[in-house]
Amino acid sequence: MEVMIVVVVIGVLAALAIPAMNRVRSRSRASVYANDFRQFHDAFERYGLESGNFPSGAALGGTVPTGMAGYLPAAYSVAAPMGGMYGWSGPSGYILVRGGTETDAVMQQVDAILDDGNLGTGEFIKVSAVGYCFHVQ
Repeated sequence: MEVMIVVVVIGVLAALAIPAMNRVRSRSRASVYANDFRQFHDAFERYGLESGNFPSGAALGGTVPTGMAGYLPAAYSVAAPMGGMYGWSGPSGYILVRGGTETDAVMQQVDAILDDGNLGTGEFIKVSAVGYCFHVQ
């Protein structure tokens, strides 16, 4: 009887801990994305201030736009935290991530960190044909 009580208590604790761990993991992934986007945003802003305009567009796949070598951190050229690659839209000024496997729920957390928490409005948006985009002003 005592063993059954211990098993039930452990089961209840596990039932409480697993959702909490999933929330922490989700927030952690959102923080990594937000940090990457902030670093890229700052690099493109600095380039724009120093040169007077944004660089031309670059192909996705981590291709560093012409003139941006030395500005962007290494994370730009490797896969995003949950797959996909970062890219630059060119003069329209969007940093994008395409091909990732992250859920809208996590990316909405990223939006809450960077912007207004709504993937349809603001500076961080979801564009169905592209992926997720962060506007550099």
